[in-house]
Amino acid sequence: MTALPEPTPRVLVCDDSPTMRALIRSMLGPGYEVLLVETGEEALERAPGFAPDIIVSDLLLPGFSGSELCRRIRQTPGLTDTPFVLVTTLADATSRALGLEAGADDYLYKPLRERELRARVVSLLRLRRAMEALEARQRELEAVNAALEEAQVALVRAGKLASVGTLAAGLAHEINNPLSYIKAGARSLTRSVEEIARLATPPGGAVSPELAEALADARDIAREMLEGSQRLERIAGDLRIIASPDAPADEAVDPAEAVESAFLLARSRFPALPRLELEVEPGPPIESVGRLLIQGLLPVVENAVQVSGPGGVIHVRIRQLNVGVEICIQDSGPGIPPEILPRIFDPFFSTRPHGQGMGLGLSVAYGIIHGLGGDIQVESPPGQGATFRVRLPRRNTARVGAPSGG
Repeated sequence: MTALPEPTPRVLVCDDSPTMRALIRSMLGPGYEVLLVETGEEALERAPGFAPDIIVSDLLLPGFSGSELCRRIRQTPGLTDTPFVLVTTLADATSRALGLEAGADDYLYKPLRERELRARVVSLLRLRRAMEALEARQRELEAVNAALEEAQVALVRAGKLASVGTLAAGLAHEINNPLSYIKAGARSLTRSVEEIARLATPPGGAVSPELAEALADARDIAREMLEGSQRLERIAGDLRIIASPDAPADEAVDPAEAVESAFLLARSRFPALPRLELEVEPGPPIESVGRLLIQGLLPVVENAVQVSGPGGVIHVRIRQLNVGVEICIQDSGPGIPPEILPRIFDPFFSTRPHGQGMGLGLSVAYGIIHGLGGDIQVESPPGQGATFRVRLPRRNTARVGAPSGG
């Protein structure tokens, strides 16, 4: 690959003598872009726009001195690291110390010698280029480290999901048999209680208070059994999704319809929903699996519904990307504490009270969305609720195997 040419170095020269300014320009030669100014005030005004690679300034200037100019340059954003050379006829140690204390990088004495001036400028420019290259390399390394950390977190989570998938297959199978007995028993118990109440009620009369109380308790027990069996059924469903080995064929899916379907399912589980604000950027459908996408969005939607509450607001924005779509779900809840945020997609991790969830919901969402070739991320600035960003490819070419593969 052909290396790009180095940009022409820019030198700002500040001196109140027109002769000295012209001399420094001629000494530097044609290989530099030179800006000549007369005072420190003018140098401060024009330096940010010129963005010099090096500044050469006389020590004695009208207005404030070259040392003061150097001090102010060091406080100007974008110029704090610009090499600064002071030029003076004063050879005393005090003047030199004042300049260096103000932040000057080098000192030249008049009369100037062309070879020395050029050597000092070239040396400082070489040092500046080296520092810029080191800073750029450091930024690259920081970006690589951040990407590696994200990849490591994703691999650990994928490993957890893979292990959970094996466990989930067995659990789902073991739960299904007793679950069917519990559901059937709860319904039979409800019918039996009503039959007992009918038989125990004399014609034209009422059952005794003791029997009425016992029947009410039996109805409560039957209702709780039925609600518990429905909760178990949902858990078994999540486990089956995690363990599912099939990869259904892609179809045309409207992301907005998938979001609305997820909210429709959430409505059946919550008595009252927050206000939904849906913002859709028009675009073509994506190739995905509609029922899996809905199932992947549902835990995110349910989480948003629960933390926002009936009086809250959930803002959903669907944005078209170059290679897909982004579904952004923002709730109006209290947000996610920073110490919890990295674990939010971990299997069996939950902040809810014991008995109100197994912590599978968001890990199921993570597995499904990644299985569909997409990605899901969460951010939660303090006091601003949580925002889940689901990104899906327009055409799924990455999905292989189980949707829960993480």
